[in-house]
Amino acid sequence: MKCIDAIEGTVKSILNQMHATCVDQCLDDSEYVRTAKAVIEGTRIFITQNPEVVEDPQLVVDVLYTHSRDLWLTAQQPSGQAPTAKAEAAVEDENMEYQTYYYDYLYQRGVYPL
Repeated sequence: MKCIDAIEGTVKSILNQMHATCVDQCLDDSEYVRTAKAVIEGTRIFITQNPEVVEDPQLVVDVLYTHSRDLWLTAQQPSGQAPTAKAEAAVEDENMEYQTYYYDYLYQRGVYPL
């Protein structure tokens, strides 16, 4: 196993555990996203300061960001059966688009405007 695989796997495991804890604890959305960003930023700093670990730190950051956002989006989907009607599917797609925007906005800015 390469060092970068171990780092990526470890950070994904941390994000998974953090996500499970946050879902159980019902943390505020902005607090959840800021915490995920802190984990990802800490990883970016480490791999940037240790260039022998990975050639392209941004690639790892992007993978971790996508993983974190996917966890978030999974939690935002209503559990149960898939939508049966086209209109319900369209509403669900629109909701997921908004949730993606919402996560990205919180990640970039730290808070959502009131």
